[in-house]
Amino acid sequence: MEERKAPRNGFVDVMRLGFAGLVMMYHFYSNGKKHFPGGFLGVEFFVILAGFLMFSAWDRHQVSGLPLNKRQQYWLGYMKRRYVKFFWYCLVAFVIVFLTVRIWRDKVDSIAGVSDALSVDIWEIILIKMNGLNRGKGTLNAPAWTMNCMLLAEFLILGMLTFVGQKFLMFFMPLSVIFGSGYWINNYTALGDFSAFFTFGMLRIYVLTCCGILSYWICKKIKAVPFSAIGRWVLTGAELTGYTVCMLIVLYRNSRYYQFCFMLVTTFVLAVSFSGKSFAGSILPANRITNFCAELSLSLYLTHWPVLIAFQGLFQDINELYRQKFVFLCCALAVALGYTYIMRGIFKLLPIIKEKLGSVMLEE
Repeated sequence: MEERKAPRNGFVDVMRLGFAGLVMMYHFYSNGKKHFPGGFLGVEFFVILAGFLMFSAWDRHQVSGLPLNKRQQYWLGYMKRRYVKFFWYCLVAFVIVFLTVRIWRDKVDSIAGVSDALSVDIWEIILIKMNGLNRGKGTLNAPAWTMNCMLLAEFLILGMLTFVGQKFLMFFMPLSVIFGSGYWINNYTALGDFSAFFTFGMLRIYVLTCCGILSYWICKKIKAVPFSAIGRWVLTGAELTGYTVCMLIVLYRNSRYYQFCFMLVTTFVLAVSFSGKSFAGSILPANRITNFCAELSLSLYLTHWPVLIAFQGLFQDINELYRQKFVFLCCALAVALGYTYIMRGIFKLLPIIKEKLGSVMLEE
C-alpha cells in the first residue's frame, strides 16, 4: 500500500481558529442576535474540512483498490481512532460543563441529584445523544453535538464506500445530497417522525461531509491543471475572495440561502487551498504555530460553552454581559489553552495506562 503524507495547510489551520472564535462569539450574542448572526456557520467549515480530510485519507491509502476484508479493517480502524479521540475530548469537556451547569448553576449538591442528572447526561458521554435517541433534545455541552453527528455521518459514508464504492460516489451520494438539501432548505415539520430518529442536525452534518468529498474531487482536478504564474495569482485571488465572502456572510447574514452560499464557497476554497496551486499556502506554510492553531480551535470550540454559562450566571443583565465581551474572550482563550495541554497529557498517558493495565489484567 502506497503511503503518502497527510495534507496540511497553515492558512486553513489559522482559519479553523478564526471560525471557532466566530462560533464562540455567536453563542455569546445569541440572545440579542445583533452581532455575528451567521457565526454558527463555523460548524459548516469544520465539517466540510473533516469530510475533505476523511476522503483524502481514504484515497491516500488507496483503500478502494483493496479486497473487501481490508476495506472493512480500514473502515473500522478509522472509526475506532475517531471515536477514541472524540470520546476523550468530549469527556473532559463534559466534566467541566457538568461542574459548571449542574453543580454550580443548578446547585445539584446531593448524591441522588447528581445520579439523576447523570442518568440523563450519560448518553452525551458515550457520544450518541444527538443521533436521534434523545428525540431532539439538546446536549449539556451544546457544541459537542457536532462531534456526535460527525461520528455517525463518517461511519455511514465510509461504510458505503467500503461495500459499494463507486456506486455510492456516483449515484447514492449525489442523490441523497439532492434530497437531503431539499429537506434541509424547506425543513418540513410534517416529517417530524423522521426527524425524531434521524435528527435534523444529523442530516445537516451528512450533507456537509459529502460536500467535503466533493471538495476533494475539485482539489484533484485543480492539481492536474498546469497553471502559469498569472493563473496561480488569479486562483489565489479567488481563494482569498472566497474566504472574505464567507467571513462577510458570518458577520452580516443569517438565512438558509446564505448558509448554502457559504457551503458552496467553502467547498471551493478548501479545494483551492489544498491544491498547492494557490500562493496563499506558501505565504503561510504549515508550521508549529499553525498546527497549534488547529489544535487550539477544537479546544476553544468544546470549552467556550461552560465559560459562557458561568458569565451568564454572573452577569444576568444582558447589557452588562455584553460589556464583559473582552473579559469573556480572554477567559475562554485561557481555558481553551489549558484544556489543550491537558488533552496533550491525556493522550500521552493513554498508551502507558493501556500497557500497564494489560500487564496486570492479562496473563503473560
